Amino acid sequence: MTSSFERECAENLMELVGRKVVDVRFKVYDDECWRIYIITDSGKMVMTFCRDWKCPVVEKRNK
Repeated sequence: MTSSFERECAENLMELVGRKVVDVRFKVYDDECWRIYIITDSGKMVMTFCRDWKCPVVEKRNK
């Protein structure tokens, strides 16, 4: 059984299914957090991870 938290994490990643990824960038912040910038054919997804977090914070920026 999955929690609602796990479902939310999976749903965020499912946003990438069927999209063409054209670029990916990675940036580290304060040795505790990092960001992955995923640029697709229809916009940008920014995923922010920190060591203590179970799931990343996801920002979707459509064209």
